Amino acid sequence: MHAFNEFEIWFLTGSQHLYGPETLAQVAEHSQAMVAALNDTSLAVKIVYQPVLTTPEEITNICQAANTTANCIGVISWMHTFSPAKNWIPGLKALQKPLLHLHTQYNRDIPWSEIDMDFMNLNQAAHGDREFGFMVSRLRMNRKVVVGHWSDAEVQARIDAWMRAAAAWADAQNARLVRFGDNMRSVAVTEGDKVEAQVRLGYQVYGHGVGDLVAVMKGVTDAEISALVDEYRAAYYLAPDLAARRRASRLGARRRTDRTGAAALPAAGQLQGVLHHL
Repeated sequence: MHAFNEFEIWFLTGSQHLYGPETLAQVAEHSQAMVAALNDTSLAVKIVYQPVLTTPEEITNICQAANTTANCIGVISWMHTFSPAKNWIPGLKALQKPLLHLHTQYNRDIPWSEIDMDFMNLNQAAHGDREFGFMVSRLRMNRKVVVGHWSDAEVQARIDAWMRAAAAWADAQNARLVRFGDNMRSVAVTEGDKVEAQVRLGYQVYGHGVGDLVAVMKGVTDAEISALVDEYRAAYYLAPDLAARRRASRLGARRRTDRTGAAALPAAGQLQGVLHHL
């Protein structure tokens, strides 16, 4: 299991060359300021700014780079101005990481007293995000949509929830689960549920004979078991009745220690289940 600080989310900003280099420079400044501000909040995963995207080639390249960057677990898209969504088709079709569409704008309020065409050209998220949303819907892509100003606490909470789900998805892609007692290991036609789990969820399920487990458990020493039990006592609050079930606790510790003596402590959220089984 990875820690959140090992992951990152890429921030993709859409625009086009029609607005000119000066406007695009402002788009980049706004995007970087948003990323910096969001990273100063309590979001679970760090957001990484990527250069403003204006062409199909740039969009496709960044989506493919996200796919091949191991610690990138997803992308946030935002159409600061108006990014013709047809440009996004190749990139979106290539993207294999979770996608969050942030429908927001840089300014929280509209400056009614001084609004002009320069402001209108620079702030077209309402137009660009709807264009982008249409294309993602037409491609039938699964994604999370968050609507609201990026500085709002509720918006940030929704982004954070998606980040945590993306982190769980990323962990699942490399998870290796073991079932003991299965036969015909890794045969697709007789292990339909395992095949579907790997296709849909990413994690791999392997079958091993019970004898394999017995051999590993026999190789665990009493000293290794005692060390793991002591680690449980130091890390967790143990229910009082566990003292009366010391033998069961040690048996559980034997199962959770590999032949090298490396302890496989469960995460804090799994404690209840661990104590139940102990």
